[in-house]
Amino acid sequence: MTLSATSGRRFARRIWARRWSRLRVLVGLGLVMVLAGAAGWVMLESTLLSVRSVEVTGTSRVTPAEVLAAADVSPATPLARVDTDAVARRVRSLVAVRTVSVSRQWPRSVQIIVQERVPAGVQRRGPSYLLVDATGVAFDTVRKRPKGLPLVTAPVAEGEPAFRAAIAVLTSVPAPVRRQLLEVRAASPEQVMLRLTRGRTVVWGSPERGDRKAAVLTALMSRRASVYDVSAPEAPTTRRS
Repeated sequence: MTLSATSGRRFARRIWARRWSRLRVLVGLGLVMVLAGAAGWVMLESTLLSVRSVEVTGTSRVTPAEVLAAADVSPATPLARVDTDAVARRVRSLVAVRTVSVSRQWPRSVQIIVQERVPAGVQRRGPSYLLVDATGVAFDTVRKRPKGLPLVTAPVAEGEPAFRAAIAVLTSVPAPVRRQLLEVRAASPEQVMLRLTRGRTVVWGSPERGDRKAAVLTALMSRRASVYDVSAPEAPTTRRS
């Protein structure tokens, strides 16, 4: 059997078309690899997308300079190489910082959003006061006691459990009573007492059943008394001096 010249040309064109199709695929893959490599180099190695600025927001007790020093982000670092988790951990080492969010802002910026600790009470330290947040962390020292913040005291002999009990009770005190609160005192973890304005006292007991005690105390405050005892919230008492 012999092939005509026309059939031979058709066969040759089909062979060439298949080869050209494979060649185009290979060329396309090569271009994709080259572009991916170039993009990776630009992102991870080149200074074209390196950090130019670091923006800090949310600070009042700590300064932006202190946050920047703790963050330790080099301006020469390619943005894609900035370890945001590591930066956040370093910023959280500042005791006044409660939480922090770090994000890349393309093409050349890092944003650090800080949430600072909020004072819930104060501890006396010589002539000064330590600001303490609701978790019991002392995060700042001030010379003058801030208005509206109760004193938190616990005997050194009782150690951390008594202090933690005082803080736990402080966070349970209902808002109307908190505005009248002068001091939270824990003689022991089971013996927490509140000192209010106008010489009034609340016997709270342990931090357990804090929500129930808060509700009972709110109701009891409608009575005129010098002592309100909610240590046993199922049988609260009041008395006058």
